[in-house]
Amino acid sequence: MTRRYFTVSEANQMIPELESRFGRMLQLHAQIRAAYDRLEDAGFAPEEEDFEISPQNADTEVTRDLAELRTLMNALRTDLEELHREGCIVKDIGSGLVDWYAQKDGREVFLCWKLGEKSVDFWHELEGGFDGRKPVSEF
Repeated sequence: MTRRYFTVSEANQMIPELESRFGRMLQLHAQIRAAYDRLEDAGFAPEEEDFEISPQNADTEVTRDLAELRTLMNALRTDLEELHREGCIVKDIGSGLVDWYAQKDGREVFLCWKLGEKSVDFWHELEGGFDGRKPVSEF
């Protein structure tokens, strides 16, 4: 896949879609956590992403929770893959943190946005992370 570089304007155009997607992804994330917690309490919490839906000694409730967990995880994975194809790098679902590749002075950097922010107002070095954000006015 060829790396796409975004302008601030192009990244800003994606915010309405991101806000909508994150609403869904946060809901899926909460449902995944709840299903996993139920399975953990029952002693059937999967340790890997590829897990058996009908393990031995599992009752109907556990089997239902495992099937629900798989469905929820697949839905979340689909959303993340679609955003990735569109050029978004989801850094953290819980906080709604997204980066886009951009170029500044001939080098790669990230434009950075967090759910709740009205526009892409920050950028950072590839290794800089959220704590290294700088205003796009310096871009």
